[in-house]
Amino acid sequence: MILITGGARSGKSAFAEKLAAKFDRVVYIATAQALDDEMRRRIEAHKKRRPSSWVTVEAPFDAHEIIDGLRADCLLFDCLTVYLSNFLCRSTDGIEEYFRLLIEALKNFSGRSIVVTNEVGSGIVPMNELARDFRDQQGLINQRFAAAADEVYLCACGLPLKLK
Repeated sequence: MILITGGARSGKSAFAEKLAAKFDRVVYIATAQALDDEMRRRIEAHKKRRPSSWVTVEAPFDAHEIIDGLRADCLLFDCLTVYLSNFLCRSTDGIEEYFRLLIEALKNFSGRSIVVTNEVGSGIVPMNELARDFRDQQGLINQRFAAAADEVYLCACGLPLKLK
């Protein structure tokens, strides 16, 4: 498993897509939900960058169940941050278990898995409890994924830096 992290617009998804493009059969696990016009535009921009041969599977929840049955050379999961947001907007119950199951599914996947996430802890302390909870949970999730990953990259200004 490869984990790629970085801030907003740091180039992490483009880097992940570049790594995935080296494989023949790629499955792209999309976690975003098109709940407003701005998110629809972001999703469309991501789709346009991907080769038409890639299979896209939308998984805003329960991605581990989908990954368990996948057959591909590479799986690109984009992204952990949106995935966590989906859960926090629904309920905080069982979040740790969902991410444990996701790590397990990714580690057991027969091909190469590439996971994108955001580094969210470098800014100011958020003003409300939900935002602070999100920041704290994302930081802990990123640590767990980094520990489980074989390689970890930090992207900044479009440049990937190998951390592990």
